[in-house]
Amino acid sequence: MTYTQSLQRALLECAEGGSWRRGFVTSMLAASGYYLYGRAVFAQGASKSATPNKTPSSANVSEKASQYHSHEVPAPGRVLTRDYRSRATKRCSANTTGSSAVKVLTWNIERGYKLEGIIEELKDIDADIIALQEVDIGCERSRFVDCGDAIAKALGLNYVFVTEFDEIHSPLRDATSQGGGVHGNCFLTKYDFSDVHVIDHKYQPIDWEDPKHPLAAKEPRHGRRFSLRASMHTPGCKITCYTAHLEVFCGALARIAQFSEILSDSREQMAQGNTQQIIMGDLNTMANGIARLSSNYCCDKLRYWSIGQSEAEWWDKYVLRVRGDDNPHLRRWGMYEDVCRNATNPGFVDPFDVKYDITLDNPKYRVLGCHLMTGKLDWLLVHDLDTLAHDMGNHDYYHSDHKWLLVAVRSREPDRKCDEA
Repeated sequence: MTYTQSLQRALLECAEGGSWRRGFVTSMLAASGYYLYGRAVFAQGASKSATPNKTPSSANVSEKASQYHSHEVPAPGRVLTRDYRSRATKRCSANTTGSSAVKVLTWNIERGYKLEGIIEELKDIDADIIALQEVDIGCERSRFVDCGDAIAKALGLNYVFVTEFDEIHSPLRDATSQGGGVHGNCFLTKYDFSDVHVIDHKYQPIDWEDPKHPLAAKEPRHGRRFSLRASMHTPGCKITCYTAHLEVFCGALARIAQFSEILSDSREQMAQGNTQQIIMGDLNTMANGIARLSSNYCCDKLRYWSIGQSEAEWWDKYVLRVRGDDNPHLRRWGMYEDVCRNATNPGFVDPFDVKYDITLDNPKYRVLGCHLMTGKLDWLLVHDLDTLAHDMGNHDYYHSDHKWLLVAVRSREPDRKCDEA
């Protein structure tokens, strides 16, 4: 029996022993049989990013960019808004009854590499509120297009965007990461919105301004992680929405610290009577599988101590199932005081399955039938709203490396009028 056959047989035998064994064996398989493979792949990726490429000069880049667009480019932490809704769209959304369902979608569009397909997909879905992550404005890698503006204009929607990073054009970047513009997250909606607020996260696992940091050196940029909040004035109620793209190059505990800041803001909104809320986005909960081999993706003590469950399952058990004003699990792990207070669930419900509703399954890390780089990275959490249906799409990962998530929600108080804040 060959080594490969032995591994396959052992995996199948142990998988029959129960879910915890399946998680343990899969993780150990990644950490042993494919250790060299994993290190080689990560090393190859790092080498590719670090190797200078023959990129256009700054003058040529500026000239080419000017041929494509003339963009408003907000600095990190700043927002821009545009409204491309027609009179018919405004009239239709205003005349919709309060008992009608509101379709809400979140999607990491992978910088807009395949923008035309993304636009067509969004047209087919016809969501009422859309949260997008990894939205480029004027970057060479996405053909210098203002991706958020192009989507808003094509769909005829109201639009608000926040910049996270000024993506510096640099010979250290390869073609798929080349900058020259900015990068961030946005909302698009058929409705009016108000109370736009940017959450400037205190917890930043990486200082992207530090040129000595190995990751910052490969992708030079200015900025930091920001989350965006806006109040959507739907016919049935005002829904407070959050879109987030948490840091990926860290560990699970650092992401939970960032998430706790969103929960803190959410509680403040609830105290003001804004109880109908949705938190959505790419929370980058990927500290499992072969990712455990990379100190870039998993660099805290949960790297191996959480073996047997995915990061999403860990979040579900030790954050989302915890109620009250203190998280004893995080306190035992030595987390900061404010994180322990805030990282509890005030009543959000996840319509999706944390184990089986996978939103990322990178084809580069599929070996011998094993999917080594997978996870539920994307989330859509609902509070004080009835969830009527939920769905996922982009299953072949053609338009982006993430699936989209969609829910249809309705106010529990159909006759409640929107607060005109």
